[in-house]
Amino acid sequence: MTSEPEPSKTEPSKIEPSTREGREALARLVTERLCDSVEQLLGEQYRVEPGVRPNYFVDGLVVDAFRVTERCPRKLAGPSSEYRDSVAMSRRRIGLLAVRELANSAGTSQPMLVSTAVQQVMADPTNWPMSLRDWVDSLDRAGQAAVGAAAITWAESALRLVGRDSRVKWAEPSQKPKWNVPGRLVQLSASVDAVLGGVSSGEKLLILSDAVPGPADRLRAGFTALVRTLGARHAPLRVTVGSPATGLLQPIPVTQELLELAADRAVEMIGLLANPDSAGTVAGRWCGYCHLLEDCDAGRTQLAAGGSATM
Repeated sequence: MTSEPEPSKTEPSKIEPSTREGREALARLVTERLCDSVEQLLGEQYRVEPGVRPNYFVDGLVVDAFRVTERCPRKLAGPSSEYRDSVAMSRRRIGLLAVRELANSAGTSQPMLVSTAVQQVMADPTNWPMSLRDWVDSLDRAGQAAVGAAAITWAESALRLVGRDSRVKWAEPSQKPKWNVPGRLVQLSASVDAVLGGVSSGEKLLILSDAVPGPADRLRAGFTALVRTLGARHAPLRVTVGSPATGLLQPIPVTQELLELAADRAVEMIGLLANPDSAGTVAGRWCGYCHLLEDCDAGRTQLAAGGSATM
């Protein structure tokens, strides 16, 4: 009598993201994975009260792409540094509005110049975020001219990087992809600068960064893909990280492995934000510009020793 074959011990096959059905299956899988993990992690913490409109920023936890690559748990879990507008910060947002103007004028008899698009955006700040509008209004004429010149340079660099493809849909800077964990005061927020393609053919996302391309781009791209996947209920095909300053593009395919990596990182961040007292310190070169340095013995020790990075 022959024995029954042993059950297979191989891992389940990975979902193929090249088809629409596969991308939708990926969305279902990663949604279930993240929701189950958050349920186990938070228990009765941060539940949405019936009949009460959730305020994620005041009463809940907001996990954003800016902190997804943070190396130090204490800095990630601690209070955020106060955001301050500057020429470097504002040029990207105004530059994005300008390339949207250029895209809207595409196909006309006289294509618009980048400088003209920036001038039009600067002249009508009606739809700007309030903080940006107030900051630019507070500048004198020379300061506003500096912002405009920086925005022109940024927009021209972005267009050289991406090209003037009419199929590219440039994003509204103030409208970020977001997803709320069902029943929880937890929100995931990312940033997408442009989208090519659609649900049926597969979306290709673009995120632009002033930073030099590096290993952290894969995690940043994965988190962006994760938030898009959760909100749209289908995974994008790829996320390309672009650097207008260097002219480099790094296309990163969206796979089950990447989405699971990003989901697990998001859960880790949620845990640290929910219980900041449990966050340890990882010192490195980032200590020199950390807003928590004054109260961090490990950071001050790191800098006194020469400030080399902990890898």
